[in-house]
Amino acid sequence: MKKSRIVLYLACFTIIITVLSLLPGGSLAARDSSENGNGNQNQYMRESISNLDKNKTDNADASSSKSDAKSDAKPEQKNLSAKDRDNISEYRQERRQLKEELQFHQQEYQVAKGNFLKIRNRIRAEELDLNSEEALNATKFYLNSSINYMMAHLSNVKGNIGYSNGNGTEDKIIAIDEKIKLLEAEKAKIANASSQEELLVVVRSVRGIWNDAEKISLSSAGKTVSEKIGEFLEESGKLSEKLGTKVGNLKETGVNTAELETKLASYVSYIKSAQEKKETADSIYDDENVTREDMQKANNYLRQSLNDISKANKLLKEIFGELKNYETEGYNGTKVKKVVKVKSETT
Repeated sequence: MKKSRIVLYLACFTIIITVLSLLPGGSLAARDSSENGNGNQNQYMRESISNLDKNKTDNADASSSKSDAKSDAKPEQKNLSAKDRDNISEYRQERRQLKEELQFHQQEYQVAKGNFLKIRNRIRAEELDLNSEEALNATKFYLNSSINYMMAHLSNVKGNIGYSNGNGTEDKIIAIDEKIKLLEAEKAKIANASSQEELLVVVRSVRGIWNDAEKISLSSAGKTVSEKIGEFLEESGKLSEKLGTKVGNLKETGVNTAELETKLASYVSYIKSAQEKKETADSIYDDENVTREDMQKANNYLRQSLNDISKANKLLKEIFGELKNYETEGYNGTKVKKVVKVKSETT
């Protein structure tokens, strides 16, 4: 093989490898896979918010002395206005549509990638020229499908941000829309490209846009969950004070409340730990020079905070269950029953 031929082969190989390595489509596909849900920031945000809302409902149900049937009812089963029902229906329809679009573009991306890899192998075997029409079309299809997949992913992110209704929602949506527009512009460049070298320029540009978009996505997901955690922890703090009062009232009547006090102390400890981890995550998000890796660390702190909240909520149910037993069955005569009921109504 002549020297010039070797140089050309190495140049071709470099371009192909760069296209495969710089595009984030592969990592995007992994995150959207159902087998890797922990890495999917959109799924993480939806599930986290859903779990926090459920915890709030559980707390309200446990602390309420009203009908359990009413407390256990799902929000959509309660009396809603026609407007609220329409909004819920519209949201669900939008979510289904975004999910279908994401799945379609994911499948398209997988097909394009497989075709692109076959072309690469043929170029390696010197069966196909790098700048042949077939090779260029395969590369363009791969780039376009990758960008479509990214845009569908970002649309999904935008939908979740809008649903969360957190602080700065409008600004976050605008930022996502800007990235989608930039990706659209890159698709126009792909259509006009006449060589792999020109497509390589597009690849590098797309990589920069996607990295910025991912930072927005991670940050939005984390900050939204952090806001929800903050709301829950604020309610939990007030609730722990009421629980302390109820347990204290029981103790004054001669009831052995040692086990209840231990559980309450553990509950307070978990809430405190969750608050500390949330604050650590917030400090990372607030750093002007935060990187994508930093935000992943922050999101991990939020996951740990959510885990503490889950443990606290489990204890909370046990505490309310025991208090309910004292209310309904009484302990040490009717005096305890009466005291607990009166205090419950005034707190």
